[in-house]
Amino acid sequence: MGRNPLKKNYLTQRPTSAPPLLSYAEDKELDVVVQKLIYVESAIRKLTKEMKKYMGALTNLDRADQRLSTNLINCGLAQNNDECRRIVEEYYSVASQVGKNVQEVSSLCHKTFIEPLKKFRNEFITIAAAIAKREDLVTTWKYVYNRVKKLQEKKDRTANHIAKLERERRAEEVAAKELKTIHAQLLTELPTFLGKRLEYINPSIHAVIMIQLNYYGHATQLYTQLMPIQYSSELTSSTIVPEEEHQRVINTELNRLRALTIVKDH
Repeated sequence: MGRNPLKKNYLTQRPTSAPPLLSYAEDKELDVVVQKLIYVESAIRKLTKEMKKYMGALTNLDRADQRLSTNLINCGLAQNNDECRRIVEEYYSVASQVGKNVQEVSSLCHKTFIEPLKKFRNEFITIAAAIAKREDLVTTWKYVYNRVKKLQEKKDRTANHIAKLERERRAEEVAAKELKTIHAQLLTELPTFLGKRLEYINPSIHAVIMIQLNYYGHATQLYTQLMPIQYSSELTSSTIVPEEEHQRVINTELNRLRALTIVKDH
C-alpha cells in the first residue's frame, strides 16, 4: 500500500549528539533548528489538509445550493405567481453563476496554495535525507572512536597492535572529518532555509485571501441583486452602514418573515 504523505512528516528524526567530537553547544544548535523544521513541516501538512477540507466544504455547499435552486424551479409552487416565478428563476441563475465561480476557486486554490506548499514540503525529503546521512556518520564515528579507545587501553605494545591502532586512528580521523563537515553544512543551510520559509509561504496565503475576496465579493453582489429594491438600496447606499441602521433593516426583515403564515404558531 502506498504511503500517504499527508499522514506523516518526512522529517521526524532529531540529530544524535556526538561528544566529545562535537560540543554540547554545536549539537544543541542543530537540534533546535531541526525541531523548528519538524514543526514547520507539520504546519504545512495541516494547512494543506485544511485547504482540501475547505475546498470540499465549498463544493458541498454549492451542490446543496444547486439542488435547492433546482428544486424550487421544478416543484411547481412558484409557477402560479409571476413575481414568485421570476424570483425563483433569478435565484437559479445566480446559484448557477456562483457554482461556476466555486469551480474556479477550487482550481485557483489548488494552483496557488496546495501545489506550491506541496513543492515546499518536498524539500523536507532532502533535509530528512541529510539528517539521516549525518546519523550514519555519527554511528560510524562512534564505532571507530570506541575501537580506538579500547585499543589504547590495552597494554599490548607489539608491532601488530601498534599498526592496528594506527589504522583505527586514521579511520577515526576520516570519520570525524566527514561528520564535522556535514554538521557544519547543516548548521549553515538549515537556518537559511528556515529563515526563508515565509518568503515562500506568504504569496500563497495572499493569493488565497484575494481568491476569497473575489469569490465572496462577487457572490454578495449577485445575491444582493435578488433582494427587494428598497432593502438592496438600504444596504448599498453607503460603504459603511451605521450599526443602528443595520439593526433596523435586519429587524424589519425579521418581522416581515415572522408575519408569514408558515412561521406562525398553529
